[in-house]
Amino acid sequence: MYKYDYNICTEPDEDIFKKQCAALEKHIPELKKEPLMTDVDNTKIQMYYKDGKKIKVKNDYMVGAVYIKSEIELTQFFKH
Repeated sequence: MYKYDYNICTEPDEDIFKKQCAALEKHIPELKKEPLMTDVDNTKIQMYYKDGKKIKVKNDYMVGAVYIKSEIELTQFFKH
């Protein structure tokens, strides 16, 4: 079950989705990446795993947003 929700953008956006995935890959050590999934409505889903916990990034055309659902708290990886 996902414990954390992060709303990134209030409309689907390929560039923002790609940038968000790149930021996660850059800032979270030992992140494991699954192959990119594309739904029939062109929704993109990128799954990651960190220490056995799931992180899902979605560019969702049905909901109309870019968002992350995660089993771990992510802001800890982005503090300066």
